[in-house]
Amino acid sequence: MPYVIGPRRVRKLATALFSAALLFAVVPVAADAACPSSAASNVFAEYNDNASYALVQGGNFESGAPGWSLSRAAVIEEQAAPSGGALVIQPGGTAVSPAFCVSSEYPTFRFLDHRIGGSGTLNVSLRWTDAFGFSHNTSVASIQSAASWSISPVLKLATDLPLWMPGSTLSVKLVFESAQSSLFQRNTAEWAIDGVYVDPHSR
Repeated sequence: MPYVIGPRRVRKLATALFSAALLFAVVPVAADAACPSSAASNVFAEYNDNASYALVQGGNFESGAPGWSLSRAAVIEEQAAPSGGALVIQPGGTAVSPAFCVSSEYPTFRFLDHRIGGSGTLNVSLRWTDAFGFSHNTSVASIQSAASWSISPVLKLATDLPLWMPGSTLSVKLVFESAQSSLFQRNTAEWAIDGVYVDPHSR
């Protein structure tokens, strides 16, 4: 007599398979090796942060912003900026870094910022792609006041991403956006950023 699977068992099996597919969609592909090594140094020592950091590509803006995607944003020379240049983001503007490899060994990142004028926040997020090619944005900070050059808080990187499997990596971009501080206030803030670094903590 053939074995017949009842409708209830079929539904349970279908639900389990669907749940597994959803989980796979946000789990990054395990890599044979960790992210490539990058030169790191304690660049923020003067801000009482002695951790070692590696520069994001073009993140000191000394030679423009190679690899960055800019909308209402541009690199300018500014003597007050730590590197002599800065990336200025106008109200409603966005700056997106080049993609870089992130594993669990990259827990945080930091940068220098300066609100040049106006009112509004600098929103910072992580843009990453899952195994099915879908893009996701994970918000990590909304910076509200920096009337002079200041260091950002220590912002989460790997710990805010689905890097659960040992050896897994993701391709990530940092997104900086000059946005409204509230629904009732027009954004007039102009922000400058400089020295965008990630922390390869375990290297």
